[in-house]
Amino acid sequence: MSIKKDDEKEYRIGRFFVENGIINQAQLKEALELQSDNRERLLGEILVTMGILSKEELIMAIEMFMMMTDSDNMGIDEWLDQDEVDLMLRSIESSKSKSS
Repeated sequence: MSIKKDDEKEYRIGRFFVENGIINQAQLKEALELQSDNRERLLGEILVTMGILSKEELIMAIEMFMMMTDSDNMGIDEWLDQDEVDLMLRSIESSKSKSS
């Protein structure tokens, strides 16, 4: 399933995580409630802090989201270290070039 860029704004990463079995609806609801108290925190950061996802699981989930939505700017560099961001972006680029 691929999502058009036009639909990207409407297609939230939390819903993507639930639809792909990465987290469940209750976990998403709890994380969004915590996020409502601190809007500057990213959903993925909250899920890791809550212990729902490991950092590695989150990175893989974000990679999948970015590939399926053709999204490049997720704000991930705000809390992942540069090596993790670089590794994820290289992995995405490699996957895109293999599928071309």
